[in-house]
Amino acid sequence: MDRAWIDGRPAAEADALAAAAELLERSRQPFVGGLRTDVSGIRAALGLARRIGAIVDHGESDAIYPLLTALRDGGAFLGAPAEMKRRADRVLVLGDEVAKVAPDLLAMLTETEPDLGVRTRGDAREFRSLCRAPLDSAGRGRAEHVDCAPEDIVDVVGLVRAKLSGRRAGEGAVGGDAVAGLAEFLKGAGFAAVVFAPAELGALGTEQVFGLVSDLNETTRASTLPVSASTNAMGAALQGAWTSGFPLRVGFGRGAAEHDAALFSARRQLSGDGEADLALIVDALAEPGAGGPPCALPQIAVTSEPGAVEGARVTFAVGAAGCDHDAVFYDARFGSFVGRPADAKSELPTAAAILDALADRLGGRVADAA
Repeated sequence: MDRAWIDGRPAAEADALAAAAELLERSRQPFVGGLRTDVSGIRAALGLARRIGAIVDHGESDAIYPLLTALRDGGAFLGAPAEMKRRADRVLVLGDEVAKVAPDLLAMLTETEPDLGVRTRGDAREFRSLCRAPLDSAGRGRAEHVDCAPEDIVDVVGLVRAKLSGRRAGEGAVGGDAVAGLAEFLKGAGFAAVVFAPAELGALGTEQVFGLVSDLNETTRASTLPVSASTNAMGAALQGAWTSGFPLRVGFGRGAAEHDAALFSARRQLSGDGEADLALIVDALAEPGAGGPPCALPQIAVTSEPGAVEGARVTFAVGAAGCDHDAVFYDARFGSFVGRPADAKSELPTAAAILDALADRLGGRVADAA
């Protein structure tokens, strides 16, 4: 079974490591991306990036950056789904993307009842949705829908905030009665959960939702449940934060980590319009992903897909994390990292093993350059 390729031709793993190391050594500005792997793989990728002075970003970070931007600028009340399942007596769903990217979360909330907290124990959970498609409440008849175009949701949230604070509020796109009804719904909650997809509302919309929940916590209890199509990107961002101090889009070109959300984005760097001249892309998950931005650069691929990656200078075959070997991943249900045992052990190396082997071959590039 072939495990490595150079320019599309099978090669010994040692030869492929030597070829990849030579490419990285000759690179003026390498980029390490994709990062579709487990905790060990992401940690190894960050270590390699620090060693060679690379720029680092996750291939799907566009999906989570509205959330990260709002968190960085103003903070937030964040809840875990498992917590909201037990505590939230009233749930507000904003936008249509929630049902697309987190149907299991909505099913969990609609099929269970809260059992923690004085004002929630024994009460049925109620729902409101502010979007185009009515929420499926599993036939329990406890969901009310306010029809709203996606582009108007953030304005309506602002009107609800004004209503809650006693300020004058217009009717907006949904009418004054609907705005007042949403405000009363949230105000009367023992514990409210606001569920939304930051990628749909954008950074400013996400900040508005965080502000709404902050307002509610002046008089009651409330939290947000942001959902994303890429929990792997969120896990990578958290790992980046505790490793470098920043949630990816990080550059190690001058040794210490530097953060620039625009300059170091994967989309910009891989397009060929950025500073990077070589990309190392890690794609080692069993489940399909969004694929990330297209790559116009020479590439080193670390992949769990069979065969050489088309156009890659060097390809390494690795096991799929959590499928071919035991792994740890970020799990949005718990807001933490959990272990996932392998379905069946494979003889293929892990992504972390290949990345660590590359780092060992390259030595202290940053220290030498300094």
